[in-house]
Amino acid sequence: MSTWVKHLCQIVIIAAAVAVPNGRGTLSAQSPEKTVKIPGVDLALKGGWQLLVYDGCRFAVPVSWRAEPDGSMARAADGSNISIRMFHVQSWAAHKAQIKAAFGRVNVIHDDNDHRLWFQIGDKPRVQQYVDVLTGSTVCSALIEVRLVNVPDADDTMKRIVESVGPAPERWPHSN
Repeated sequence: MSTWVKHLCQIVIIAAAVAVPNGRGTLSAQSPEKTVKIPGVDLALKGGWQLLVYDGCRFAVPVSWRAEPDGSMARAADGSNISIRMFHVQSWAAHKAQIKAAFGRVNVIHDDNDHRLWFQIGDKPRVQQYVDVLTGSTVCSALIEVRLVNVPDADDTMKRIVESVGPAPERWPHSN
């Protein structure tokens, strides 16, 4: 096991450690504001969340979500899910235009700037979020669906997942 993976596992364990059993066989955060700062990725994990890495990209989801064996997707028991990929682009502007055209009707554009494209598609209860995060000439691209009827804090969960999408650090732990 590489040093990077060992440190990542430690972070997941630390983030999970701020949660405690609630007597119903699940974990709940000790405090809703309790977070663990992740060095090198400008990210703080909420108690009961895990950081996952696939193909040079990172994302965070609740610990109840399970990653697929290849790591490209994670899903919750209710069907909520995220899939992620990294790819190279020659032009960020052309890429964004192509993605928007491919999806057609976009319900809400949350971000469309020089490093992130985030928009919402679909209709309740199956609303999906598409997010691209640019770093250099690579893009971490994620499609996220949180089942709105089954998750009491669905908007917060979705926002936390979206904000966690980005490039994984080349070295771990981060050093300046």
